[in-house]
Amino acid sequence: MRTLERLHPLTSFVYLLAVLAVTVFTRDPVLLAESLAGGLAALALSGRLRSAAFVPLLAVVVAVTNPLFSHNGVTVLFFVGDTAFTLEALVYGFAFGVMLSSAVVWGTLSAQYMTSDKYVWLFGRTLPSAGLVLSCALRFVPLFVRRTGEYISVRAADNGGKLTPKICLSALSSSMGYSAEEAMTAADSMRARGYGTVKRTFYSRYRLSASQLVLLAAVTALSAASAALMICGAGSFYYYPAVSRISLSPVNIALYAAFGMLCAMPSAAILREAAVLRGCRRYSRRECHDDKR
Repeated sequence: MRTLERLHPLTSFVYLLAVLAVTVFTRDPVLLAESLAGGLAALALSGRLRSAAFVPLLAVVVAVTNPLFSHNGVTVLFFVGDTAFTLEALVYGFAFGVMLSSAVVWGTLSAQYMTSDKYVWLFGRTLPSAGLVLSCALRFVPLFVRRTGEYISVRAADNGGKLTPKICLSALSSSMGYSAEEAMTAADSMRARGYGTVKRTFYSRYRLSASQLVLLAAVTALSAASAALMICGAGSFYYYPAVSRISLSPVNIALYAAFGMLCAMPSAAILREAAVLRGCRRYSRRECHDDKR
């Protein structure tokens, strides 16, 4: 995990931007599955898989509720009065839920590894206001989720342990109000300290070494390849009026391979670091054994 924490801010930012851009703007189920699998694998190897326990629920909720609002499609499952519930709307809802889940998972990873000081390093000199907003926004997401869970737990305990929709909505409203006030307080505090008024110098421990340059080049190449293939028509998938088939043409396979390698890079870095640590420990034990002999 230290490998990801020590990444240069530019490399981390370009990587997360590329993965999130493809995840949000694609509807191809293979790309969405690769994005979700890569994010969940990185969370699992980081020991934070419990923070993604909402993923199945979110996908199911969006899949079930989408047919209530969208009635397009040619495959009618059943009617409720004059309202048709179609298979295409259900499948699209599930894909959209996977897309939202993937975006939240990568956002969780970005909050862990793309810390606020990295955003300040990237935008503090050229765009100080943007750097401050991004830093506060990334800090806001995990705090908002944790605070909402605490409010729900307290109000459910006051209600005899029973959780109702009214309690959830009330806790969500309270958490949003408290978070908005906290954001305003942080902005006023930074303005009072003179942040962004003049050019400031600050200490930075980030250096773009040769290995970081190689990694940045690999991320840029895979991202550019994915974008170019998508512009050329790869990854096209339609849900209406009927669900299209997944194409296994050469350009699609190339897109799946490039984006799959891009999504697997954090997990590969964590596994490589773990293998190096195991090798060092084994070598240290062998040296200790030889010294005793």
